[in-house]
Amino acid sequence: MMRSDHRPLQHCRPAVAGFSLLELLLACSLGLTLAMAALTALFGDGDLGRRLGRQLRERQRLERALALMAGDLQRGTVLAPDPAAAGLVPACGLAGRRPVLQITGSDGRLTTYSVGSPPDPIWRGWVLMRCGRAFGADGRPNPAAAFQNRVVLDGLDPAPPQAFVCPLPAGQLLQGTAALPLAACAEADSGVVELRLLLRLGSPRERPQRLQGDRSVQLGDQSGMS
Repeated sequence: MMRSDHRPLQHCRPAVAGFSLLELLLACSLGLTLAMAALTALFGDGDLGRRLGRQLRERQRLERALALMAGDLQRGTVLAPDPAAAGLVPACGLAGRRPVLQITGSDGRLTTYSVGSPPDPIWRGWVLMRCGRAFGADGRPNPAAAFQNRVVLDGLDPAPPQAFVCPLPAGQLLQGTAALPLAACAEADSGVVELRLLLRLGSPRERPQRLQGDRSVQLGDQSGMS
């Protein structure tokens, strides 16, 4: 009688090679490098977003200041070619600030825009100030209101890198304003006034970033005003 020799089948599994310690260290190093690069890019994008947001806010402040000056010029009748002339006495004390726009209104009173040191330490750097009648609820100067000297804009560039060059064909610079953060020129025949306003962003230790705003205005032309 024959006996079958039954032996249990043994399944051979291929050996699985593992990672060496050196390979694991290299993989960890590569992963950390990629993670650091991703975090750096993420925080870099955040800083860029904050800078762009700040520039947008400063641009809006710059445009509002130009619009305010444009409104006073459109309501005015005469713009003094020499804002520091002896006969022009502002209704407010300027405390050493330089007058730039001296605008005579229909009532014969002066509205003065000046630049220079701030009246209080809460303001950043040089300021633009307006000495004129307060505004009423309709957004226009109140003829019965007293004259007030108020900060319109702070953070002006006290040392513009380039002097203002008048772009008007027959324009004349307002005396002494070419090297100021607010500079202006005017054409006597057309009554067109060109304004340039400069802001400086960042602290004194940082590389300066500048914003420039320009505006052309027709003196005494209230047709474009609401």
